Amino acid sequence: MEFTDSWRKCDTSVLDDIAPSWFARREISQNTSTEFKEFLGRLKRKHAIETGLIEQLYDLDKGVTETLIREGFVASYLSHNDTNIPIPKLLGHLNDQLEAMDFVFDMVKEDRPLSKSFVRSLHQLLTRHQDSAFGRNALGHPIEIPLLKGAFKVRPNNPTTKDGVKILYCPPEHVEAEMDNLITILNNVSKTEIHPLIIASWLHYAFISIHPFQDGNGRTARLLSSFILIQNGYFPFTVLREDLIGKYFYSLKQADKGNYQLLVNYIGSNQKNTIKKFCTKANI
Repeated sequence: MEFTDSWRKCDTSVLDDIAPSWFARREISQNTSTEFKEFLGRLKRKHAIETGLIEQLYDLDKGVTETLIREGFVASYLSHNDTNIPIPKLLGHLNDQLEAMDFVFDMVKEDRPLSKSFVRSLHQLLTRHQDSAFGRNALGHPIEIPLLKGAFKVRPNNPTTKDGVKILYCPPEHVEAEMDNLITILNNVSKTEIHPLIIASWLHYAFISIHPFQDGNGRTARLLSSFILIQNGYFPFTVLREDLIGKYFYSLKQADKGNYQLLVNYIGSNQKNTIKKFCTKANI
């Protein structure tokens, strides 16, 4: 996975037009009010809910989602009809994902660089209450396999799409080298004037293309993008359930064809919408 000129040439105007006013507003809000802290708390909880939902770890009613975002992850707000898994298991997933997001913020606050050990630790936090993943046996039949938490995959994970196309990710024996290469490229481009939106988009796509873990790659990729964005004064990157097919997956499929602009536009628009919600005090 390289950082090509096609990435460098991506347009970032979707975010640039709001960035100057946002940074001025952010500096004041972050230092003088609880409003920013409360908004960020709601945003973290929203990310925790949606990132597991789009990975089909659970279903969750839209109405109770809003309550959990507003009030926190409390069992008494939930009934058995709100979700398709036991409530304690749901809360386990949600709190894992929330703690992983807090870990990202801590890394940024401590000015620590992204590394393989950080990626592994992030995955371990995200999957603490997930014990298995789906794989295939020698005959190609789906099976349930133990999930290696915080460890790179030892089995191929090449899924087949609904239209019969097999997606080929990095073989297990090459993961270490590809992740080393990813970290090296990231460190190099981070020292340049390349827009953080482009770097966050590239990192997301590069990580997904490697697919280094048996499961949990999408959740980890979105937090890695968030790491870059938070470093540079923006918000975490959250994919909403309603964006999954038409926007998020579509932009990734276009990136597979060498068209990276749609992914940059999607992540940029995602940031812009979050900034607008904070500035207008709209519901998260």
